[in-house]
Amino acid sequence: MSLNLGKESMPLVEEITKSINLRNTGIIIIQHGVRDAIDFALKLKENSKANVLFLPKPFSQNKEDLDYGENNGLNIVNPGLNYKEGLEKEGFLENEIRNFQNKNGNYLIEVGGISAVTMKKDNIFSIKGIVEITTFGHNRHIESETSSLIPVYSIARSSIKEAEAKHVGLAVYRSLDLVLHELNRDITNCEITMVGYGMIGQNVCKAFINRSKSINVYDKDIDKVIKATSDGFNSNTNYNYLIKNSDIIISSTGTGKHVINEDFIEKCKNGVLLVSAGSRQNEIDMDFLERKSKNIEDIHKFIKKYNIGGKEIFVFRDGKNANFAGNSCPSSSMDLIHAETLYCIRNILNGKYTIGKINETSEIEREETFNMHKKYWD
Repeated sequence: MSLNLGKESMPLVEEITKSINLRNTGIIIIQHGVRDAIDFALKLKENSKANVLFLPKPFSQNKEDLDYGENNGLNIVNPGLNYKEGLEKEGFLENEIRNFQNKNGNYLIEVGGISAVTMKKDNIFSIKGIVEITTFGHNRHIESETSSLIPVYSIARSSIKEAEAKHVGLAVYRSLDLVLHELNRDITNCEITMVGYGMIGQNVCKAFINRSKSINVYDKDIDKVIKATSDGFNSNTNYNYLIKNSDIIISSTGTGKHVINEDFIEKCKNGVLLVSAGSRQNEIDMDFLERKSKNIEDIHKFIKKYNIGGKEIFVFRDGKNANFAGNSCPSSSMDLIHAETLYCIRNILNGKYTIGKINETSEIEREETFNMHKKYWD
């Protein structure tokens, strides 16, 4: 792969947005408030002539990148740094859509299935189609049966997402390694336990190979445990014995539930560092820690110490996604993700969807995307 330094970092998005006419069409984007997502939104605005409304997610907002977007004419409404008081507050998204009227209707690109849990079914028809990016959001749309009402596409399970997952895994490692270096600690001497062996979990484990003392994997799914074992990791469907000697526990399950809960924390060893690699602040039961801790102490801008039952429990970035402690994914890799998202939008516009199911791009479309990427980067 060529670095192509000094050239366009998202050439696929540049090419595809120039081929789609979205004049008088609204595109609402609920995404991480970082440079690649901002550039994606700006290219939709400038090349496709779409009217774009950008709603940055909590926990992954870069002020410099958001300022860059606003300075270049991007319409950004910041819901704040808390889901319950912003993006997932009753009526918030519906109100933003109501105030964002476009002749050809509105389409939603989102991370986390916000519309699935906040919009009333009678109001969901104000959106002409949805593209979901994450597994967590994918599952939310299945549960809410959004796709029985309007077209819904998801790229959560696409092979193209592997490119992003690889960088998320590396970013989790980089963030932890940098912070521990600043605290004069050596990550290579640590025993790691990964909770959840989906696409993100697998890539986090890969990032720690030869960079840690040992790696364990806990997952409730026996098939994933079998895969983790075949990949060379000490794995089990029971976390009790896996976590008792773990120095760092990283969770990415996408279930929306606190997997690292009271029982889990009580079985952790004294001095453990708890880390989330999930897209939301719901892998670790922070309410339990804050309620039960005798005192809370900042030992680093990214690490807090809690005292629970005579044990010291450390938490990275308040249980938020660790990969966003620094730069998570390069735009050149996110170019693939945004390109597939554009294929989904184009398919909805062309009536290529089935109501009553979560639609996905075809293998032919994914292969075409990979080939376009190779054209620019090989």
